[in-house]
Amino acid sequence: MNPDPLARYLQRLPTLITFFFSVMLVTFFRELMVTFQLTTNPTFDWSTPGHALVIVSFIATLFFVVAVWLSYSLLIERFPYTLDYSVFLFDVARFSVLYMIFSFAFLAGHPPDYYYFMLGLALFHAMMAAWHGYRLRQIQGPERSERAADVRGHLLRSGTYFLLAVIYIATVTLRWQAAEPWAIHTVLVLVTCALLVFWNARRLMEMKAKALAAQATAKQQQAAAAAGK
Repeated sequence: MNPDPLARYLQRLPTLITFFFSVMLVTFFRELMVTFQLTTNPTFDWSTPGHALVIVSFIATLFFVVAVWLSYSLLIERFPYTLDYSVFLFDVARFSVLYMIFSFAFLAGHPPDYYYFMLGLALFHAMMAAWHGYRLRQIQGPERSERAADVRGHLLRSGTYFLLAVIYIATVTLRWQAAEPWAIHTVLVLVTCALLVFWNARRLMEMKAKALAAQATAKQQQAAAAAGK
């Protein structure tokens, strides 16, 4: 155990975020069970478009949130919490938005309100872009270009999801009472979920490449230090 009480205190903060994440996952799966009454009288039917879209949205959202968690787990090792609290409070805020996105994922089976899910994603990435932009002012060297790329990436995602929400409102929400355009709703749900999986799969591959590069650099430095003794 670390003898420094302050260090022990700061080490507990990621545990709180982990607990928050765990509660979200449990709630998410419970909502799925309740939606289709899986523990009592299952009502799920692949032939029902709304049911199939809920499953697609559920899987894509689960992948997205797990990818966010993996990114968090890696970054917290590189940049632990400090008494500044700003990073910790931001993480609480963004995981709270993830909780809302979890809930909105089930709207895939209940048009015309799925745009809430798209707006939730747009908000999350706008928050991330603003945070990286704020941190950009305090960073110099090679990491600055990496953070600048993060800002551009999150702005692109936020703008794309916001545009999808506007298109959804114009083509589905405002026309639902008159035409019930299920085909357009289905296409926009699938496009949103495909982008969600694609962008986060690419993000995970980039994280893996950076982690392996950092590991190789650390080994080279250790070998050089050992050779210099």
